[in-house]
Amino acid sequence: MIPGSPATASMRRLLTDLGESGRTGALHVGGTPGGVLYLTAGRITYAETPARPGIGERLVSSGRLSPHTWRAAYAEGRGSHRVGRVLLRDGRLGQNELTLRVVAVIADAAHELLQQDDAPARFVPGERHWLGEVAGVDLGALGHRTAVRLRAAPGPRRPRSRPVALTGP
Repeated sequence: MIPGSPATASMRRLLTDLGESGRTGALHVGGTPGGVLYLTAGRITYAETPARPGIGERLVSSGRLSPHTWRAAYAEGRGSHRVGRVLLRDGRLGQNELTLRVVAVIADAAHELLQQDDAPARFVPGERHWLGEVAGVDLGALGHRTAVRLRAAPGPRRPRSRPVALTGP
């Protein structure tokens, strides 16, 4: 799929509408691989898809956090949607580092989701991610980053990274 194709444009239009109206909730995108974009006041605060590693997988596989440390923070914070705040509170990560890592996760997942052909999507108002609000990505900037990635991608898709097995996401 190329930037500006009908499927990409319709998904971007939907995200733009949600952003401009300042919506908070989760946009569930069906299809393969599918995923979810989480918005707070119209900004994407997290995105996930089984095709790309999430924040926990990235922190553990890079050696930045031990599996034990990640599991403890996840167990403590997931029910109250504040895993990110637990990591910051305990000094496991700094605000800037966590923000940059979350933005990278959002960009990777959104890149994957915006490539899907006519995927069904449904918005669930008020639904939040267990990480909590750590960073927000402006939808206009996300569209530009995704367009650049799509133009640079060799062939129809880029190779996907292998996930690291964790007990929590």
